[in-house]
Amino acid sequence: MKEIMNQETISSLGREIGEENIPVLLDIFLGELENYQATLLESEGSSRLELLKEISHALKSSAASFGADRLCAMAIDIDARGKEGRLADTAQETQTLVKLLRETFASYMTLVQPES
Repeated sequence: MKEIMNQETISSLGREIGEENIPVLLDIFLGELENYQATLLESEGSSRLELLKEISHALKSSAASFGADRLCAMAIDIDARGKEGRLADTAQETQTLVKLLRETFASYMTLVQPES
């Protein structure tokens, strides 16, 4: 099973862009995760399907960049099935994605606010 947070990817990103830039980018990523959760939880009906497609498409790259491997894999799967017209139970997909967004958010918050 893929990791929620791939520390190796984060370390690599830090080497590429500078460790001092990681907190700023993490803040943006965490904001995206919160926004996606709220948007999905407020969605219903046919708009939910379109939101799932849009959000999963956007998450593919941002989750990959930050080493959110499990979230990235799910986003890739939803995006592919959405493009093929195979997203059947959007309520279940939404619930699963929101759960993973929450888990990912909590995991990445430990980088911003390490435990004392």
